Amino acid sequence: MPTLPISLLPAATALTGAEQLPAVQDGTTVRASVAQLRAGLADASHSHAAADVTGLTAALAGKRTLGRRSLWLPADALTPAAADGALAGAMTGPTHGAVPRTLDFADGAATTAHALFALPKAWDRGGLTAQPLWTADGGGGDVVWSVAGVAIGDGEALDAAPGAAVTCTDTLTAAGALHIAPASPVLTLAGLPSVAPTPDGPLLLLSVSRTASDSADTLDGPARLLGLRIGYRVNAASDD
Repeated sequence: MPTLPISLLPAATALTGAEQLPAVQDGTTVRASVAQLRAGLADASHSHAAADVTGLTAALAGKRTLGRRSLWLPADALTPAAADGALAGAMTGPTHGAVPRTLDFADGAATTAHALFALPKAWDRGGLTAQPLWTADGGGGDVVWSVAGVAIGDGEALDAAPGAAVTCTDTLTAAGALHIAPASPVLTLAGLPSVAPTPDGPLLLLSVSRTASDSADTLDGPARLLGLRIGYRVNAASDD
């Protein structure tokens, strides 16, 4: 039989397992069937889970706990307070037509809005940080944002008082531009010690205000909140 390169051999149809192939075993050339080769390899499908690999789940969980996580709360996820509430607004880009929603906090008056939300179950129930993202139509000066919060567990009243507030200050640098305020100091939630560590976790109620009565708040116009970036930590790989 003449020797032919593989490229000149006729193409095979679907393999049945009985086909013979040459192989080298312990230094000797032998023949093996496709079925034998397949049996010596990993299954095409399997039912193994991550837990079957010793230590893998724990190792992944260890990696997952490193660093902080964040949650974005847009302005339209917050509700103006019943009294002295911030005003819901929107900005229209004159060129490209974008319409970001805002909550507008007036100059010279204490104005407030609230956010009701839940963090993932893997949250470690430690302190949070809040980072306001905002803009203004004009004016100049600094705005002082104040954030306070409370954790509400199953069966507890929704009309709950927040804990001590933390503040962060930012300076208007350009009208109509995005301003990312510094993240707040660690925010300790009221009610958290009394919340039973149930698998479902509590609801969180945050109050965000502009402290216009603070002498450090010098912005001479409304501060338009675009949203809050909430920082938190987890101590589990997932919510399972």
